[in-house]
Amino acid sequence: MQRLATWALILLAAILLATLAIPAHAQAGLKVWPTRVELSVNRGEVAIATVNVHNEGDMPATVCVYIMDFCIDRDGRFVFTEPGHESYSASEWLSVGNTDLKLGPGESREVEVVVAVPTNPEPGGHYAAIFFETGPSTNEDGVPISTRIPSLFYITVPGVTDADVRADAEIVSLVLPGLVEQAPVQAGVVVKNTGNVHLTVAATAYFKGLSGRNSSLDLEQMTLLPDGEGTLTGNWRELPYIGRVRASIVIGYFDEQGEVVNKSQSGDFLVIPWKQLTAIAIAVGLAVAVVVFSFRSSRLRSGRERETRTPS
Repeated sequence: MQRLATWALILLAAILLATLAIPAHAQAGLKVWPTRVELSVNRGEVAIATVNVHNEGDMPATVCVYIMDFCIDRDGRFVFTEPGHESYSASEWLSVGNTDLKLGPGESREVEVVVAVPTNPEPGGHYAAIFFETGPSTNEDGVPISTRIPSLFYITVPGVTDADVRADAEIVSLVLPGLVEQAPVQAGVVVKNTGNVHLTVAATAYFKGLSGRNSSLDLEQMTLLPDGEGTLTGNWRELPYIGRVRASIVIGYFDEQGEVVNKSQSGDFLVIPWKQLTAIAIAVGLAVAVVVFSFRSSRLRSGRERETRTPS
């Protein structure tokens, strides 16, 4: 009995040690707002913007603040690069007073961002991102992780005249199939920002088949930086069974005067359900073969019967 009690105490101690050996994992989280800041700042002037950062974790957090360039690729993904990398960079214009923030659990802080525009920049759009990044912590698997969230700055520098700032775009190409068998069909448009300020471009595709039935597809919208290209696509599921389809894609945006501009381009594609048509053709061919075989067999039997009935 004494030996059993001893083993029970040893087992209990092992369980307690194992429990104490498991590290406690802090619940980390960071919230930043606004994530997009739009400013219009004249040459040689200074503007102040405020970005809020909040520690959503249950442990103190050290937040590193730093500035980078960014661009947007064709698929709408943001690509971040070192300051001064992009031709329309505004990273050297931005500064913050404190680049290392100490935040307690649940604490928020307002960060003042100073935007100092030089006296001789090109008119139009200039861009930069301010990152807020926490130091690495471990997740439940013991893997070190860190959180970083950007606040994107879209800065427009007015020119001497209204014509110095241009908001314009053009359709580069359509995204349409040449031949399709069945739904869904990917349809879209490649758009280029030909102005010198960022644009938000929306697009809609309109379809018309030989039957005269009309259909439309919202291709949503995308922000394009100057000289940037973007692809807006969607999946169309209402195509006809067979025939030629006319697709007209319309883009829309606001120009530098705030007026809505629409541009369009059209293209055709064919809907031919090859597999179904092949199956139908095979079925019809088999049916015809059966009918021909039956007809010939019937004639052959009739001929033999006539020969049998004819006297010699």
